[in-house]
Amino acid sequence: SSGINAEYGDYKSLEERGAHSGNGFSFLNAIGCLKKYAVLGLTPYENREAMMERLITTNCWYRFLDDITVIGATGRPTLYQTVVDMTRALETDGGEVPGLCVDIDVTEDLPTVSCPATLGLTRLQVHELTQEFTRYNKPFFLLIAEGMPDPHTPLNEGVNRTLGKYQSTLVSCFLTNCISVPHI
Repeated sequence: SSGINAEYGDYKSLEERGAHSGNGFSFLNAIGCLKKYAVLGLTPYENREAMMERLITTNCWYRFLDDITVIGATGRPTLYQTVVDMTRALETDGGEVPGLCVDIDVTEDLPTVSCPATLGLTRLQVHELTQEFTRYNKPFFLLIAEGMPDPHTPLNEGVNRTLGKYQSTLVSCFLTNCISVPHI
């Protein structure tokens, strides 16, 4: 299958730390389960050169965060155009539809399992990406990873409440766009 990852790039070496969240797509590729891979939200400041080389040598499609988020810059693709470009890059002969993985740590200001974004996509941008991608492609899965409640805040307050509502909004977006429900 194919996968799109809104994240910093979970394509690290399998040898770095064994199986972990940073090499999930490398692992899928190594066992032959991942035909094509795209990542949106890479930052040139936070990715090792070795991972970038792996993305290039395995013919992965990617866009840097700066390529899509600089407001008012000429020549920058819209988020919708980026989704179209990603989809074309992931097309396979079998017509398989890619899945979508949203790592919460690419989103600014939300609590995560790993390293929170110092620079990242806004919640609205990730929602728009999910909205456009699911409307255009009808992916067969949505994986929301890396979000973790702040242990110092009650679950129904502050950032924890926001995280839960945000995750449920992405799931609702996915379901609304991917499942045809007859209107009554």
